[in-house]
Amino acid sequence: MWNGLFFGLVSLFTPQASLPDTAAMEAEIHQFAQVYSIDTGRIHVRKSTMNNPSPFLTNSGVKACVLHVNQHADAKRVWSHFLDTGHEGSESAFLAFTSAHELTHCLMSEKGKRVAARQALQQHLGVQFKNNMHFEETLADLVGLAYVQKVAPEYYDVVFKRVKSIRTDFSNRDPEHDSSQALQAHTIAFAAQLFAKPQNVRLADASVR
Repeated sequence: MWNGLFFGLVSLFTPQASLPDTAAMEAEIHQFAQVYSIDTGRIHVRKSTMNNPSPFLTNSGVKACVLHVNQHADAKRVWSHFLDTGHEGSESAFLAFTSAHELTHCLMSEKGKRVAARQALQQHLGVQFKNNMHFEETLADLVGLAYVQKVAPEYYDVVFKRVKSIRTDFSNRDPEHDSSQALQAHTIAFAAQLFAKPQNVRLADASVR
């Protein structure tokens, strides 16, 4: 979700919103697992203070996926900027989107899922992704939005417009994070069905549709 071009817009005078603690993120993980197929035993949350403006960072591998909640001042400013939509009460919906976005990266590090999911999404969109980063960032945005539809539907339009705006603004300058063309209702629904419970669509089936 986060990239250097976005960070460059954040003023040093932007207020610092509070980032969630590890307990709140663990609750988000378990809620996400109720909706999507994810091995929560692989997921670990760490409170970190990295010299990095990303509020959330994910280190993914086959055996484990670590989600860092970065409490650095710059990361708090970026989070504040992201939330600054003028819609009071929407923070939990933005947290749901961000959590789902990061957890999608965890999903893609599970054995065999990246190749099948990329093939399925490319076929649905009729495009070839530039690389795995472009694919994963697009899928993560789609799953994040689908998740908000399920858990915070009253704020879905707010989150969708914010994400769409950021991705569109940076589409020419940051192509690997450009999901703007894929952010459509039918593609969000398609991405959701790749992992949704209980009518979970097997990736092997979806990839040949």
